Amino acid sequence: MKAMIVDHSAISASRPRGLARIAIFSFLAAGTMAAWFLREPLRNLVFAEGVMANDGPTQEAIEQVIDLSADHEAAIRRAWDTGKIVHREVAIRGLSRLIPADASLPAQFESWVLAATLDPDASVRETALAILHGHNCTALAAMCVAQLKDCDPQVRLLGLDHLNGVSPFTGIPIIVPLLDDSDPLIVVRGLKLLERWTGQKFGVMLAETAPVENEMTGLKEFPEGSQTKAKAGATRAKAWWASHQSEFGPVEFEAPAAFDVPRSLPAGDFHLSGLDGRQIRLSDFRGKVVLLNFWTTWCPACLSEMPELIALQKRYGERIAIIGVSLDNIPDEDGHLGGHEGAESGSGHDGDRPSLNTVREKVARTVKARGINYTVLLDRNNSVGSRFNGGELPTTIIVDAQGYVRRRFIGARSLPVFEAMIAEASQPLPSTQNKLALESSSSSQVRNK
Repeated sequence: MKAMIVDHSAISASRPRGLARIAIFSFLAAGTMAAWFLREPLRNLVFAEGVMANDGPTQEAIEQVIDLSADHEAAIRRAWDTGKIVHREVAIRGLSRLIPADASLPAQFESWVLAATLDPDASVRETALAILHGHNCTALAAMCVAQLKDCDPQVRLLGLDHLNGVSPFTGIPIIVPLLDDSDPLIVVRGLKLLERWTGQKFGVMLAETAPVENEMTGLKEFPEGSQTKAKAGATRAKAWWASHQSEFGPVEFEAPAAFDVPRSLPAGDFHLSGLDGRQIRLSDFRGKVVLLNFWTTWCPACLSEMPELIALQKRYGERIAIIGVSLDNIPDEDGHLGGHEGAESGSGHDGDRPSLNTVREKVARTVKARGINYTVLLDRNNSVGSRFNGGELPTTIIVDAQGYVRRRFIGARSLPVFEAMIAEASQPLPSTQNKLALESSSSSQVRNK
């Protein structure tokens, strides 16, 4: 029998290698198990970061990020702080749901909501005012007065909508100046508030003067004679005020502490193709006020305001840039193209999208038929429409010469309103634009003397 010779040095050398293999295997196993258990949080984190970085995600995606967050308040604030339009609209709505219905407005949210009532985005203003109203905030009347001084009649109406809860001694002196408003609907709405507060009748019925929908165009129009009726009612109300004004002391507003007010938002940059196929960037127009108008050929309200935009371009020429962004290739909320099933642009469903040439030809026909004299771009994939939340039509964005959004609103406007907005955007913001010490028209406290 041969004696076995054991090489102890080889055995000693193999032990570290074996231990290393075991360590590596254990590490990989632990990592695999950790990834398995953490896969959902990691997936949620990646999803959240992607949504926050995206300029134009769906509102549902942002809402999902907030719902999945362990800290809803922090997630809402983060969405707001992105400075992106869609994120901010979802954030302010999320904030309204975060506050219990029967609770006062929490102190940590007050400056945020007050600032939002003066936001460049009219949709944000609307939600912020609803929050103040719903939680009986003492600043409501003051922030409503701020809306009543706006050049946009739709914003002034928004202020009126939320004044109905204030006392007569506060509300009546606020309403009287509106009797000379250029918009008959504002005059009549103000008269109805005065009637409720005073118990008087000024001879104007809302049904006789309120705009009604035109069956042909789908637009709301003032009935014939509404301006005359509104003016007559205003004259009677002024006569009542002349004999009762001494019963009302001046309404004074104590300015609250300064707070952050986003009077503008960065517009960023984008490029889209024109009808000739040439790529055009928003930054090409830097140094001019730019009016972005999102529209489609099948939107009656979009078509109805085109004469105003054409006149605006003629009046201002090269001093401004009007850009009509066509969303004709984007399905509507029912999934139909062209605004209705069976439109000429295709069979009507997303899966049967027409070619870019087909869309371009349809838009070009509208441009020619309407005599459009401003730049028209095609947003084939909704890359720009989604960023500015242009799904509701027409949506208009006004960008100042430095590339900041100064206005965002939905719905048609008249030429004088567009001119007032252009003039506003042509003025530089004060150096303290993000700190606002409100004047007597905007405050958190209201007093009657």
